[in-house]
Amino acid sequence: MNRNRNTFERVIFVALLFFLTSSIFAEGFDVRALWVVRDHIISKDKIDEVLEFANENNYNHLFVQIRGRGDAYYKSRLVPRSHLLTKTDFDPLAYILKKGRRSNIKIHAWFNVYYLWSSPDIPSQADHLLLSHPGWIDSKSPDPLDIAKTMSEMKKNRQANGEGFYLAPTHPEVDAHLQKVLTELLQNYSLDGIHFDYIRYHDLSWGMNPIGLKFFLNYNSSIPGLSSLEVKQKPSFAEYKRSSITGFISKASTRIKAYQPDCIISAAVKPNLFNARNTFGQEWDVWLAGGYIDWAVPMNYTMDLSTFDKNIQIMKNNLPDKYMERIVMGIATYNQNARNAGRKIYHTGKNDFGGISIFSYTVFQDQPSYANKLIKYLK
Repeated sequence: MNRNRNTFERVIFVALLFFLTSSIFAEGFDVRALWVVRDHIISKDKIDEVLEFANENNYNHLFVQIRGRGDAYYKSRLVPRSHLLTKTDFDPLAYILKKGRRSNIKIHAWFNVYYLWSSPDIPSQADHLLLSHPGWIDSKSPDPLDIAKTMSEMKKNRQANGEGFYLAPTHPEVDAHLQKVLTELLQNYSLDGIHFDYIRYHDLSWGMNPIGLKFFLNYNSSIPGLSSLEVKQKPSFAEYKRSSITGFISKASTRIKAYQPDCIISAAVKPNLFNARNTFGQEWDVWLAGGYIDWAVPMNYTMDLSTFDKNIQIMKNNLPDKYMERIVMGIATYNQNARNAGRKIYHTGKNDFGGISIFSYTVFQDQPSYANKLIKYLK
């Protein structure tokens, strides 16, 4: 009898300890964010469902995708309207901003920066940048004809261009266009935040847009009168590529704060600090240090807990402690069960980061029981 009682007491103690530990760390998250993909904001009913879910599940920030593949889920004179909204004049961004404020939920405009197209079918909008400005597309080859060839191949095979087509960060007209798009957004909407995504290169071998490469070569060519030391101090191509993206976000940050000083600027970034920098051109440690972003949101989507923790350790070893509260850890639900995602929420809290962001709402729509299992980590 005593043995059974002792066993029962131990079980109760362990369960209580687990509950208290989970609750303590979850309560420490000032930011409990959720990514909402564009398909879920194309009508009032869908947006109402998103906000109801966020309220019920204790999320206080939503990253709402208003620019997916070079299109707009808001009213714009510069960006073509999404094909999902062509038969209506509904403004998803205006509606969710209005409803979000009633719910005391912060709405961040999720803005895919360089990602332009990912379908084997060409865009239905004649003014889409893929069709109107093919010279702005990034490439693995400096030959302009190779871009046209890749576009032709992609109609037959979606994988011909990997993830799809990206705008070239090194092309000066791309930067100018994106700054105009951002300005229009800031002039027409009062935003709680702007969340930059796909603010990177396709991969290591990309960044060979012919115009961008020409600018680099002109900048880096030998100039009579320069000493050999000065020549050596010229930026490498990798530095040039990184500086193109950092230059964009630096100017964007200044622009955003000038129009809307309280707008939170965040960026979805690769979780391994070194890989982000060397492979994708994301020097997000520099972005934090320069104050160009308020939050870094590492997409630490791995299923493996040891890899998840390794990415965290790299951050802690290479970033000042004061930046930890400005890191909102991205955790995936699409590739793992609720228990594994919950463990990663726990590890995030244990390391004193500023918050978490869950990718994505779509999983909870498709699997309602998943949200019920995860909510205990968010209360």
